Order: sequence, then C-alpha cells, then structure tokens
Amino acid sequence: MQNMHHKKSFVMLEEQNHNFAQDKTRPIKGYLKIETGGERGAVRIGADNLRYFERGGYVYKLLFFGKKNEKTIYKIVGSLLLSSRGRGETYLRLNPVDVDGKGNGLEHFQIAVVAAVSTTDSREPLHPILRGDMEEKEKIKCQKSGSVTYNQYYNQYILECCGEIENKREMYDRTVPFKEDKTDADWIRVVNLGRFPMVSPGARYMISRYRHFIFGTDFNYYYIGVPGRFLEQEQPDQGRSGFVLWQPILGAEGYHADAKDAPLKNRQVAYGYWIAAINRKTGEIESPFGAEN
Repeated sequence: MQNMHHKKSFVMLEEQNHNFAQDKTRPIKGYLKIETGGERGAVRIGADNLRYFERGGYVYKLLFFGKKNEKTIYKIVGSLLLSSRGRGETYLRLNPVDVDGKGNGLEHFQIAVVAAVSTTDSREPLHPILRGDMEEKEKIKCQKSGSVTYNQYYNQYILECCGEIENKREMYDRTVPFKEDKTDADWIRVVNLGRFPMVSPGARYMISRYRHFIFGTDFNYYYIGVPGRFLEQEQPDQGRSGFVLWQPILGAEGYHADAKDAPLKNRQVAYGYWIAAINRKTGEIESPFGAEN
C-alpha cells in the first residue's frame, strides 16, 4: 500500500503580490506543514500580514497545482481564516492518496499557492499572493568516510516536540507576558513540564522552580520562554543553550533590569523570561535578535 509511512514536510511560502499586504511596510509571509500517513493527511497553513476584509470582498484560498501526463491539475484545498490583525492559521484535512477526488495523489502536486478570490465578481481572475515549492528536497546522504554528526536527529526531535505543542495550543491558556516584545510572537503558558522540548539543564531547573514555561510562535521560529530574573545564576546555562534574550514581564519594565548600570536591587525584584528561538524549518537553535544580553 502507498503512503503507509508517516511523513512530515514544511513548505515556506514566498510573497508574489504585495497589493494585499495589511501593513505595506512589511512583507507577506506564510508556511505549510503537511503530515500524511496511510490515506489520512492534514495541512496546517499559516500566513501573516494579509489584508483583512471586514465586510468581505475577498477570501483567501489554498490551492495545489501539478502536472500529470503533460496536463495541469489543481485542487482547491480550502480557505484560510484571518484575524483582524491579518494573521491566520487553519487546519485542513486531505487524502494524500487521492487529493482531488480524481485519483491524483499528493506526489503529483508540486506547487502550493495562496490566492485572493473575489466574493463579488465570479469573473475576476485569482490573485496569487503566496507561493511555495512542495517537491521534496534531495535527502542528505551519509558519507562513507570522514566524521559523522547526528545533529539532524536532535533538531528533528525538537521540531516534533514543538509541533505537538503547537498542534494542541487550544488546550493551553493564551498569555500576553510582555509590554514590548522583540519576538512579536503569540504566546501560551505551558504547565506540563514534560512538554519542555529542549536539552538544557539550566532551563529545566528554572521551569521546575517556577512550575511553567511559555511557548511562542511566528512564521519563522518557535520561541521557548523560561521564567527568571536578569541575574547570571538565573540565565539558563549562561546562554550557551540559546537563552540569550531576556524580557521583563508586563509591569516590570520600569525597573530597567537589563540596563548595564541597573542596580542589583532592581534586578532582584524584576521578573521576566529568558527566551530561545528555534528555526521552525531546520530545528536549529538560533538568535534572530542577536546576542542581546
């Protein structure tokens, strides 16, 4: 039987039309996460900075395009739901063995497109806004000579753990922990410490002390926030495990605890979170905000 193995893939969507941007100073971004197993499959589509039409006018559709026997085939997978802020994330089901009801499996589709569709004029052409390549990239082959590293396994493990939290985020309490947030992420509070995805003794000590961590997402990164003050002994692993950004909790900004000349008294009373960023495509722990602290 085909497609019996569980597969996951991630597709970055690139902007094609800036006319539908909510904020003209920022690009439109998007991604797909595709999971398949047997005759069951699901697509999670996310987009940011798409123009929100309060009274209709346009809706956003996800389409798959491909070629079979030199003929173009396509499937309208579903609609993307947006918030008034121009952000959206939608979960859609599909049959990977027969995506379009005509016997064409997922392997026959190479291009994913998010397009704006007019709700008032059926003759108006589609407006492609985001586009991504669905074809699998060539897998990395093991070399017969030289050293071998296994980082890819651990990166994939971290991504799977983060993906499990993200897929069940409706089970957790949403939170707005910061007045000013350099990540601009959407945050949830996680009290099940067994869900913590990273290898960091320092972070595990802090979350066991404060009995929670926070989890954030945007379109390029997963963010892990560990509670702690701006003190050397409370920065997980002194930053070596990726926790290099510190932000004060809402209401503690006035202490300016992360200022170079901040008195120790301010740092002892100002609580916040140490944050690490995980590239949601590669699983690498990175620092998109630089070595802040």
